[in-house]
Amino acid sequence: MKRIILSALLVPLLISSCHKVDADSAASADNRQAVVFTATMEAIADDAAAVDTKTSMGNGGRVLWKQGDQVSMFSGSTINERYQVSDDSDGKTSATLYRVTSPGFVAGGELPVNVAFYPYAASAGIARKGQGAYVISDLSLPATQNCALESFGNGAFPMVAVTSSALDNELLFKNVIGGLKLLLKGNAAITSISVTGNNNEKLCGAAEITVSNTDLPSIKLTDAAASTVTLDCGDGVQLEEETATAFIIALPPVTMTKGFTVTVTDSQDNQTEIKTNKAQTITRSNLLRMPAVTIEGAAADEHQYVDLGLTSGLKWATCNIGADAPEEYGDYFAWAETEPYYSSLAPLAWKDGKTGYSWGTYTWCEGSYNTQTKYCVSNSFGIVDNKTVLEAEDDAAYANWGSSWRMPTDDEWTELMTECDWTWTTLNGVNGRLVTGPNHNSIFLPAAGSWFETDLEDTGAVGLYWSSSLGTTSDYGWCTSLDSYSLFHTSYCRFFGQSIRPVKD
Repeated sequence: MKRIILSALLVPLLISSCHKVDADSAASADNRQAVVFTATMEAIADDAAAVDTKTSMGNGGRVLWKQGDQVSMFSGSTINERYQVSDDSDGKTSATLYRVTSPGFVAGGELPVNVAFYPYAASAGIARKGQGAYVISDLSLPATQNCALESFGNGAFPMVAVTSSALDNELLFKNVIGGLKLLLKGNAAITSISVTGNNNEKLCGAAEITVSNTDLPSIKLTDAAASTVTLDCGDGVQLEEETATAFIIALPPVTMTKGFTVTVTDSQDNQTEIKTNKAQTITRSNLLRMPAVTIEGAAADEHQYVDLGLTSGLKWATCNIGADAPEEYGDYFAWAETEPYYSSLAPLAWKDGKTGYSWGTYTWCEGSYNTQTKYCVSNSFGIVDNKTVLEAEDDAAYANWGSSWRMPTDDEWTELMTECDWTWTTLNGVNGRLVTGPNHNSIFLPAAGSWFETDLEDTGAVGLYWSSSLGTTSDYGWCTSLDSYSLFHTSYCRFFGQSIRPVKD
């Protein structure tokens, strides 16, 4: 995991948001379904662009109503009624709200005022608290917010309003929480961003809000609240190299006494940790802005794999090294060597010093089976180093496909043989074995034959696949042999040119 320590001070951005609601002040409580509210929001001091999400941020930091926005309305009583903005209010700072449905015959205590809460919460209840104050309870700040570039996610930024009396239909909405603004650039595609206070401060979960028509609203998180908020970016938001992309995470007012940690995950499951150890405070109606950070993602892996549902969880590649399709034979390698002996331009164009596969051309000996110079456990076969499994530098899968790939061990071939069904079949005219795992996914292993000296033998009849494990003696390597009637482990002389099917953990 990468770690970035921020030494720069975070810059707070002012958010201001109010919704003005006008209606016929003579409307009675019994006729509330006919009341029309005009909600106006104040601006946020930010240069974000409007986006397609609920209550989005527009140019100049304005908060805009979006089609489908709904609020909980307590119209002179403790009954929670659902109101929705009109379609023609979409994208405007002022919105007309209508009651969606009548709550029916429901009993509720009287209130001397009207109280509104965004976003609509069916569970929300309200109670009086002292003189002129009200507590909205049974609310929840989401642990996961949906990404909306340059803005906050749907329903993630709650607001409240309270009037001076039950006959006053002018609602002035106030923001309840603030947020963190991240500026990211680079070549990665971001799939999620999480924020955690370094002292495990509560950032989401069960909450209640206190509101009045004289004081600013306040929010209290309960003991059931959690300490991590995650911004879900779906399949991934592609960053740009030069221009930073803004991600906004809504957070409650809180002082994170030991700073906080941001974990950014990209589409390749790479994680970058951005951390500050200084105390940082999120305030109501403000964005805490972080300096721009560059996220460099790993290059996409061009090679495909299949999860066969094996006990180990090991993933098997769909093709041999050197092949572009499952039925292609691919290249042939001597054990512990990372390049084939022939040029890829022509099948029999041998490389310098590599005319045929034999002890005379094998890299890890001095011309004979008993002069091994690496991977030897007996002095009868050469220089003893007691290495029995290929190192990464001698692993053809690692060397040719990258660090996430390797050759399977003999035990991993055993798992493949014992946990899967192996069927001799033909794929696009090529003979081989279809290997079907416990989860019914499958791979195809072509019968590619093998090289012995200058002859390519048994193509279409036999497949020989190296493992990364040293064989029965130091001049052999373990491999798996398949044909139309048998399937077994065997050891072959290390100089044979055979197929390699990579795996990844």
